[in-house]
Amino acid sequence: MACRDPHSWSVGNWSMCSRTCGRGTQSRPVQCTRRAHYREEPISASLCPQPAPASHQACNSQSCPPAWSIGPWAECSRTCGKGWRKRAVVCKSTNPSARAQLLHDTSCTSEPKPRTQEVCLLKRCHKHKKLQWLVSAWSQCSVTCEGGTQHRVLRCAEKYVSGKYRELASKKCLHLPKPDLELERACALFPCPKHPSYAAAGPPRGSWFASPWSQCTASCGGGVQRRTVQCLLGEQPASDCFQHQKPETSLACNTHFCPIAEKRGTFCKDLFHWCYLVPQYGMCSHRFYSKQCCSTCSKSNL
Repeated sequence: MACRDPHSWSVGNWSMCSRTCGRGTQSRPVQCTRRAHYREEPISASLCPQPAPASHQACNSQSCPPAWSIGPWAECSRTCGKGWRKRAVVCKSTNPSARAQLLHDTSCTSEPKPRTQEVCLLKRCHKHKKLQWLVSAWSQCSVTCEGGTQHRVLRCAEKYVSGKYRELASKKCLHLPKPDLELERACALFPCPKHPSYAAAGPPRGSWFASPWSQCTASCGGGVQRRTVQCLLGEQPASDCFQHQKPETSLACNTHFCPIAEKRGTFCKDLFHWCYLVPQYGMCSHRFYSKQCCSTCSKSNL
């Protein structure tokens, strides 16, 4: 009977694989031993039969499935109220041996695609930031000569995103400081023309004659009226009228705000049943919502 070689290799269990996919490695202890006094003791590897058993091997060599790569959230679209924020979500290969490649979304089927945008709710917007005091144009002078007065008024108005204004009751702007503006001023300070008898007044001078005012160029929002002013002596043009007595040739008119008409009909309607929520969250200023919920937003002041 052949004698058993007292020198032999002792091997342990394989460790867990270093990767779950994409080719990893695992190892195990391999030691040359000899039996002495009913126990194994390590000895030099050169004393054991060669080659030695493998201490490392490849494992989990199958390709890794692609996965979703998620970027950070961008800033909210608004600084107050309700807005939206977005992030990039792309499907990428995850094999460690190759450079990550962008894949079509249909390649990432193991789990649903994470959302790319979400609502962000910030502190409530202060509505009064849209309100402001606006000053009207000067009124026509109360007289044409010898000193009169002109007036203008402050109006509370709300500015829309479109740039238009809507007049509100003055009490809506009471929390805002009024601009330090003069609301009354003197006008037509020159003397009225005199008509002396033919005494030592010298030769007769021409006088200013004005035509009736034209129709206002606008029915609201501020227009202009014009008239013709001529220097006449009798019925002939003259050039010796006093310039400081010349009447105004243009005048501001219909300076009140234009009403913002509500859009009606097939060109302005709500396309979703939830449009009534849009003004409540202050989203009418958003281009998408103002278009899709046109009817509701045109009736709202939010």
